[in-house]
Amino acid sequence: MFNDEGLSRLVEDGVIDAVHSRLMSGKEATVYIVEREGHFGAAKVYKPRDERTFKKTASYTEGRNQTRNSRDRRAMHKKTAYGRGLSEEGWQDMEFQALRAAFDAGVRVPEPYNLYENILLMELVVDAQGAPAPRMADVHLTADEATQLHQQVFLQVKALLTIGRIHGDLSAYNVLMAAAGPTLIDMPQAVNVAGNNNARQILRRDLRNVTEHLARFDARLLRFADCGDILFLHLLNGTLDQVSGPEIGAPPAHGGGGHRHRDAERGRAGREKAQRPQVAAAARTDQAPRHVRGNQRDRAAQATAHPDPRPAGKTAHHPGANRGGPAPGQHQTGGSSAPQHSRPSGGPSSGGQPASGGGGRNSRNRRGRR
Repeated sequence: MFNDEGLSRLVEDGVIDAVHSRLMSGKEATVYIVEREGHFGAAKVYKPRDERTFKKTASYTEGRNQTRNSRDRRAMHKKTAYGRGLSEEGWQDMEFQALRAAFDAGVRVPEPYNLYENILLMELVVDAQGAPAPRMADVHLTADEATQLHQQVFLQVKALLTIGRIHGDLSAYNVLMAAAGPTLIDMPQAVNVAGNNNARQILRRDLRNVTEHLARFDARLLRFADCGDILFLHLLNGTLDQVSGPEIGAPPAHGGGGHRHRDAERGRAGREKAQRPQVAAAARTDQAPRHVRGNQRDRAAQATAHPDPRPAGKTAHHPGANRGGPAPGQHQTGGSSAPQHSRPSGGPSSGGQPASGGGGRNSRNRRGRR
């Protein structure tokens, strides 16, 4: 009925009494129904890496403290034969540890018993009739049942998040319809939130997978497609305990005066500060001496004005414009408080207007405009 050497050794060593049947086979393991002292359980036999279809583990294992030995870390990084063996052990042990932590925290998962080399012994999840529980993917639901199931799975994911873990590969194939309620299984790729930069995207994808499957029975559930992202924002805001179900839209910012609130305040201050230089520059211009105001305004006008199509030597005249110097056709009085700057005779001022008090060509220009 089975040809696994590991299971045969467990029978020979008296760890289990019998292997009854194969329950299911997945991308990283095969599960068998086993018996010990009249009680049924599940034995999950992990496949060798070259036989697994689920091999892209880098995004899940980021942040895991798999070993503190520098030699082992180098071997795992270089993927030597010894290093690959360590990685496999860590991959299998991660599921045992994740299930243990989740079960102890009250998350609905199968209780893990022991890990023998590449075999995980755990509770057999059953339905209301005592038979092995079917997967969510294998049952038909009414719209109301789908909505209720979505709520229940969401709360299990939230409970898992409260202990800093994310399932990592959640789908309709990894949720069993148990007598006690939907039960999460298959967690070797469980993610540690604190040390994984991909945690938010992984959580969002987990709940989106479940939501899109259940939306086949109730399309209204699609409005919760991004509820995983919103749930993660609650974690960041410290408001996870206030969540009672999937939500639409980002949660309100937490105003508790914490570190994130201060960051938000600094962000607003920065946006306001970005607008201040323009206001401050205008204030400085208004308070500057008259000849300085004129030069600043002239430079700003030159930066945006179109080139004058008239021949060189002709200057543009804007009726009523006051650029800080005397109006065209007027002479500045000697009592002006603005200091006078000397310019080459007959040359234009820095703002493109005729220099005041000059003669010759500039005087003829002013007479011509009159």
